[in-house]
Amino acid sequence: MRILFYTGKGGVGKTSVASATALQCARLGYKTIVLSTDAAHSLGDSLGVELLAEPIQVLPNLWAQEINALHELEANWGDVQRYVSDLLAWQGVESIAQGELSIVPGTEELFSLLQIKRHHDEGFFDIIVVDAAPTGETLRLLSLPEVTRWWIGRIMPFARGALKVLRPVAKRFTDMPIAADEVLNSAEQAVDALTEVRGLLTNQEICSARIVINLERMVIREAQRSLTYLSLFGYAVDAVIVNRILPADVDGHFAQWRTMQQEYGQQIHQTFAPLPILRVPHFPREVVGTSLLERMGQLLFESRDPSEFFYRGPMQRVERTEEGFDLIVPLPFASEDDIHLAQKADELMVSVGWHRHRIVLPQSLARLRADDAYFDSDELHIVFTQPADTKGTNKR
Repeated sequence: MRILFYTGKGGVGKTSVASATALQCARLGYKTIVLSTDAAHSLGDSLGVELLAEPIQVLPNLWAQEINALHELEANWGDVQRYVSDLLAWQGVESIAQGELSIVPGTEELFSLLQIKRHHDEGFFDIIVVDAAPTGETLRLLSLPEVTRWWIGRIMPFARGALKVLRPVAKRFTDMPIAADEVLNSAEQAVDALTEVRGLLTNQEICSARIVINLERMVIREAQRSLTYLSLFGYAVDAVIVNRILPADVDGHFAQWRTMQQEYGQQIHQTFAPLPILRVPHFPREVVGTSLLERMGQLLFESRDPSEFFYRGPMQRVERTEEGFDLIVPLPFASEDDIHLAQKADELMVSVGWHRHRIVLPQSLARLRADDAYFDSDELHIVFTQPADTKGTNKR
């Protein structure tokens, strides 16, 4: 199975490109589903059909789905949400506010990612095309499973132990709702499932992320940041897609835009090298409906199969050195001034700008100390050495 994950700044035509990709895959004979995880669904508008929360077949070999985030939340987090709502009611919060406050912001969209796992596990489709939310929201969602797993892994054992002691005697002293084992189990199962989703999306033998851009300065800059952050969290990007390229014969107001696009177009290959650049011309009308989407797919991929791996770049890796080990993390467009590191036991926190990634270190690194970091090309080398007070005593 292949998972093709499309992201990009809002308004660049990401949904059209994702739909065109799915249509092209279906034409090649692959059983394909295109699904939207964006709360502001426009996938159905792009295809010209009314979509549901469950997949519907829209063409031979092509299914589509607009995920109902609230339904996913209820199905996967309902027990926990109801317990939090009861707890808020006990504290005197009004009933209308209980429903709002019992949902952690962003949780609905997060659980929509579980549909990717569902389709992968069922194995019916050959290709899953994901029309993701705009870049900033997507990056936040992709990092949440790891963060949630970290908190659950530390809080849950304590909570279980405490509740074993408190539950038998609590009712004698308070009417406060006490979480049942089902609530804790539900939380663990949901986070386990989200962790598996992250495993799928970072599996470079299955999933490729593709960044859709327009030839505009702010869009290109955001795409550069996206590439840095996606690399930080281990997501493989295999192509950049330039959408809405104006033709050479435009005049008037659009001639100035054409000149600007030419200037940025000359920089694109150097900016995103060695990623391949796929191009789509500006259509004279809105790209809606299967006939125009099919034409877009043909122009975008030409004779190539959309499910190919267009690029396989370097991955996070560990290399032995004379002093210890280097942890090497590909981080295009980052600089040493952007990076902040913190280590505690077997965890390393790497901060790049506003994004933080918590790396659980392999055993070979956990007993060492992160002493230094430097850039070599677009790769961050984090230098691990044995602490001075243990050198010579800790045999490898």
